[in-house]
Amino acid sequence: MKLPISAQQFLAEYWQQKPLYLPQAIPGFRSPITPDELAGFALDADIESRLIWQDKGIWGQANGPFIDTSFQRQDLWTLLVQQMDRWHPAIHQLRLSLSFLPNWRFDDVMVSYAVEGAGVGPHFDRYDVFLLQGLGQREWRLGPVCDDDTPQLGGNGLNLVPEFEPEATFLLNPGDALYVPPGIAHWGIARSANMTFSVGLRAPPIAALLARRTDNVLERLSSTLLLEDGATAVLNSRPGEITAAHLANARDAVANAIDALDDGRWLGEILTEQTDSVADSTVRFATPSHTGKVRLSADTRLAWREHNDTLDVFIDGDCIDVSSYALPYLMALCSGDTIEQQALENACPTLSEALYECQALVADPED
Repeated sequence: MKLPISAQQFLAEYWQQKPLYLPQAIPGFRSPITPDELAGFALDADIESRLIWQDKGIWGQANGPFIDTSFQRQDLWTLLVQQMDRWHPAIHQLRLSLSFLPNWRFDDVMVSYAVEGAGVGPHFDRYDVFLLQGLGQREWRLGPVCDDDTPQLGGNGLNLVPEFEPEATFLLNPGDALYVPPGIAHWGIARSANMTFSVGLRAPPIAALLARRTDNVLERLSSTLLLEDGATAVLNSRPGEITAAHLANARDAVANAIDALDDGRWLGEILTEQTDSVADSTVRFATPSHTGKVRLSADTRLAWREHNDTLDVFIDGDCIDVSSYALPYLMALCSGDTIEQQALENACPTLSEALYECQALVADPED
């Protein structure tokens, strides 16, 4: 996507801080699928979809899969289909449009269709999102910063916030986009029948990161290693008292153990893990090739970390050690480019075999 400011300014002043309107973020962009085609995807039991509607001020929600008559409605309704980047090649390319952000931040592209006047109500998300307009017009109203203390209107499976006085309003046309950071209340209202492509960015919970890092260290920590009192062993202490020095000593012991035994792989593993819905199904846009040009599958999460003279490569939550010769191939795959399968196999057979076993490579349709 094309930013109206420099990428450096965006990262310093807007990313995860405040919204930004991106006029013609993708010049000339038009929805690569029609509303009828989107509805067709929502009939598939393997694809996550939802219908949200409002009738006489009452909100409702239903989960897919749906049937053809599900969309024959007279109320104000919106269809949302998740992970469309896995199911449609042109939508898959949108995941490569945010080159100014780490690609392991990418989560999915949700596509929504709304009839005129419809929307999903005022709400806030806990992740970053770029709202790209693909068809028709949608008005976005931005409100205050929300958190766990913000009142939410529960009911019918929806977590809406009370209607708010807009702090900013934007009318998006095809090709326009709006960046909304976590916690900002927003409310989209269709000004005509329209389609929006929501490019979501992952934000792992700190609790999950802490648990994974701790588990990683515990696997390497000897059960015979005990806490030493050190300088906290002093005379004249009060019976039964745990002093501030005792607590500080224990914290230091835990921190030192983590720093000494943490190999850093836990982050790459958790960032590339697949959700259950993705792990249970496989999507390929072309038949795998062993000799021609290949690219990364739409299903695969791939990341890497330089480590001494080798690379830690993370593929869908697993980690392998590979030669540094694999670096240019990894960078190309993570950028969405094609590589020569035979060249990868010659340069780094370990990586080639791992990607093949994970069905991570697909043939380039233009090859």
